[in-house]
Amino acid sequence: MLWKSITDDHELDGPQVVQLTEACRMKDRCDKLDELLRGDVDAWATLVPADMVGVEFKLQIVGALSKANETANSMKQLIAALRLPDPATGKRPQHRGPRGAQKPTVPGGADGAGKVSSIDRARERAARKSG
Repeated sequence: MLWKSITDDHELDGPQVVQLTEACRMKDRCDKLDELLRGDVDAWATLVPADMVGVEFKLQIVGALSKANETANSMKQLIAALRLPDPATGKRPQHRGPRGAQKPTVPGGADGAGKVSSIDRARERAARKSG
């Protein structure tokens, strides 16, 4: 259902298809964990004794709620990373690139094309005041 609702309305590129595939898998896991949390043990596993008649098994799954929450959060992040356009405005969310060290802007350089960063302007002002 998640797959169909997105692919019916949007053209996806390769990385988006991979993200959506994983988001759909996470949605399936969330659904199973929800069934388990509501008491439907058969939704997760069924134990069938081979030769032992009358043997009782107890299946205990610890941490299902925290795993369900983690999976739901990861699924939301993957769907947000698809950057699908807003149906009302048609605008895509802002792209957030990798964080970390950025290469400096070179004034007049090939990729800077005359752009000067605010830090470069501040350094230039400080140099003029001190010298």
